[in-house]
Amino acid sequence: MSIWSNIKSAFQPRYTINFRMEDALAFIQGQSESELYKTQPHLRTVISFLADNVAQVGVKEFRRVSDTDRPRVTDDVLINLLGRPNRDMTGYELMRQLVSDLALFDIAYWLVVQDPERDADRFGSWKIQPIPPSWVTARSEGSVFAPAVYRIDSGLGEGYQDVPASSMVVFHGWNPTDPTMGVTPVRALKDVINEQVQAWSYRTQMWKRGGRVGMFLSRPKDAPRWEEQDRKRFMQGWKEFQDKGALAGSTPLIEDGMDLKRVGFSAREDEFLEVTKLSLQTVAQVYHVNPVMVGILDNANFSNTREFRKMLYSETLGPTIRMIEDRINAFLAPMVGAVPDAYVEFDIRSKLSGDFEEQAAVLSTSVGAPWITPNEARATQNLPAVDGGDVLTVPLNVTQGGQASPRDGGPPARDPDEPDESAERSKQVVERWKGRLSKSVSSRLGAGAKPEDIDWMKWSGELQTDLACATGSDPIVAGLQAMKETQAMQQHFKEAHHADQAD
Repeated sequence: MSIWSNIKSAFQPRYTINFRMEDALAFIQGQSESELYKTQPHLRTVISFLADNVAQVGVKEFRRVSDTDRPRVTDDVLINLLGRPNRDMTGYELMRQLVSDLALFDIAYWLVVQDPERDADRFGSWKIQPIPPSWVTARSEGSVFAPAVYRIDSGLGEGYQDVPASSMVVFHGWNPTDPTMGVTPVRALKDVINEQVQAWSYRTQMWKRGGRVGMFLSRPKDAPRWEEQDRKRFMQGWKEFQDKGALAGSTPLIEDGMDLKRVGFSAREDEFLEVTKLSLQTVAQVYHVNPVMVGILDNANFSNTREFRKMLYSETLGPTIRMIEDRINAFLAPMVGAVPDAYVEFDIRSKLSGDFEEQAAVLSTSVGAPWITPNEARATQNLPAVDGGDVLTVPLNVTQGGQASPRDGGPPARDPDEPDESAERSKQVVERWKGRLSKSVSSRLGAGAKPEDIDWMKWSGELQTDLACATGSDPIVAGLQAMKETQAMQQHFKEAHHADQAD
């Protein structure tokens, strides 16, 4: 009977852990990493963010022939196994669990064993089964640097199973006192998590025990005394303004100088929001994740968010990805009998390649000409092919103008005596735009608005779009012209407004 058969039943779900808030408040320092992940949303947010973003990056296999010749391998036991590690998991799920285990425990285990039920041609009869780190105990048996056996015990009453180290691929971080395993970052976060749990407990107590009073009416001390009949009359009338009352939604008339005052929970005064942000920010910092990427948008803008996205797959996830690649190439590849000189890489380039417009511009510049045919473009829009559409159309300014790229040097030279149709169209577009802008801005200024209240960026974007469509110019060139025209109009209206104010 194989090792996998002996421990197979341990992976079936048998029970559910019931964890109460009271336990978290009383034993937060003694809770395991698994319990904290189940109960603390900020810890789960950051870990799931890391795991999902690594798992979504595809893994590719290559064979190193030379430094300049590395053909891709698409059908090999290694890449097939990483794409479908076992009957119940996909490659995405395998990587997500791997990174989750590393982030939570700083160690992860893959049990790699033979399975006669698997296809020998595709998988070499191998199977990868991730093991929860909380189930595994390393037994050195004489060597402190290389464990000889790993004991797997699920804690479900099924007993344990000793697995030789040769059947286990181990991923782990750095530990100052133990070279065979890492140190969970959660240990450094328990005080912060404890503080957050206490804050949640306080808010829960307020909701449970605090008075449900949203507002109250007060009468001045010198107001006439109410008789019981007067009090009942007022209370009966006030109920008419409550839910389902005859006067609900209308404005009550308050007599005798009474005041209506609001009371209630104030998140700003109690700084609950700031405490929550601090907790999430601290967890993100421990895992080297920029807080903007997990939802703290206080200082976020389009420019820095774009750069943070690039940093995600370099500074943030880069070290983890490199460690996974090295472990797979050094230990898993020879274990399963991959093709000689094979290695795997995460396809990071696909995540850093930018949006479609950026890719199109770079490819066009690199090729020196348009890079798709008319029929290929029509196919993306679900349109049928046309005759002659399979030929790549190359602009004359590239084939005859001697330029290195269709994006270099602008349009081809023209005869000075010929009319510049593009410039004429551009001038007409600008004049029409100025007319619309002047009419709109003058109307708003006449109604009391200031030049600073005008959305100049909107007008600049509108002109950029009109110029690009009418003249076929590069969007960047059109944007620069639109910005220049907008600034001139903005300055014109500012000066006119100041002159009117002075008069």
